[in-house]
Amino acid sequence: MQVKEAAPAKSVAVPAPSADALLGDLPTAHRALPIGHRIAGQGCHGAKAAIRPGNAGHRTRIRFVYFPRAEYDRQAAYHQHLVVAEILLGRVLAARAAGLRAMAPSLDYTAEARVTLRPSRNMFHPATLEYRRWYRADGTARVQPLTREALSLRLAADDNLSMKEARARVARRSHALPAIDQAWLIDRRHTPLARRPLNQVECRALADALDGIWQASTGASHVEHANRRIALRVVATLGGLLDEYVASPFKSAALSEAFNEHHLAHLRQTIENSRQAESTSGTLLAGPKAWFAAKTARMRAEHQIGLAMSPTALPAMRLSGRPMIAVVGGRLHTFVDGQRPGVRSTPTVPGGVLFG
Repeated sequence: MQVKEAAPAKSVAVPAPSADALLGDLPTAHRALPIGHRIAGQGCHGAKAAIRPGNAGHRTRIRFVYFPRAEYDRQAAYHQHLVVAEILLGRVLAARAAGLRAMAPSLDYTAEARVTLRPSRNMFHPATLEYRRWYRADGTARVQPLTREALSLRLAADDNLSMKEARARVARRSHALPAIDQAWLIDRRHTPLARRPLNQVECRALADALDGIWQASTGASHVEHANRRIALRVVATLGGLLDEYVASPFKSAALSEAFNEHHLAHLRQTIENSRQAESTSGTLLAGPKAWFAAKTARMRAEHQIGLAMSPTALPAMRLSGRPMIAVVGGRLHTFVDGQRPGVRSTPTVPGGVLFG
């Protein structure tokens, strides 16, 4: 059953339902140990246990409903979708319970390799940005490659460039990633599989499995009704776990509607939380850094809402390009893969794209 979002008032944001609120009352939801450590007899179909956040060593586990063994061969493809969705959803919920960013739909295995596998020093000229990203001026290797922000600062200082031009060159001529994305990829590589967050490829696999479940559950049986209800709640939960705008990856209209509805509600809640943080920072005189951080978070969330509501949203942003927000000339602009959507003017920086 889909949880409908009430029409938001002009000055009051509608609270976005939490994952526990969306999933906790499903008949197949229960508290379970991580994958591989379940207690015998725990979490049988139909078992219903209270969901208590913060219960050490436990997390929410959602089980789909399967056809009896006599019908297994006929429903093998359907069951395959159920298994894939159940496993990947388990990882999402385990990562969330561990305090990790559960999904990054814009980061793939190539991006992971570019921040974890150091290339040979002989592959690049010392003047190139890729060399400077991985190696110091004396040729010694860095423990971790420089992030996009750090490389831009170093380029501006060493080559006497403006930050605007340095950011443009780094975005255009290197594989450097924003600090938040690089840290996520490095942490993901060292996270056990049972709670490893999903990257772009795995997010697509989860979306395809949920679409397959929905499209295959067209009959009137209890199994199909139950799985449609579970899939709808799961999709709504996924929309509420993403802090950046992502166009719906689902082909089914009902799943897309549920995802978009709860994704927008979550982004609106983020704006309200940032406004409250701004107010608290000003009231308690916490300092300009705290106030500016809250204001930046609000501006980013408001821009994510703008992306979600824009009728000209690029199809390429579907799980492929992550929008980056930057201030240029005192105004907030959006860049996707180093490009400004809708801007066709010739860049003023030779060989680069304006990025500030």
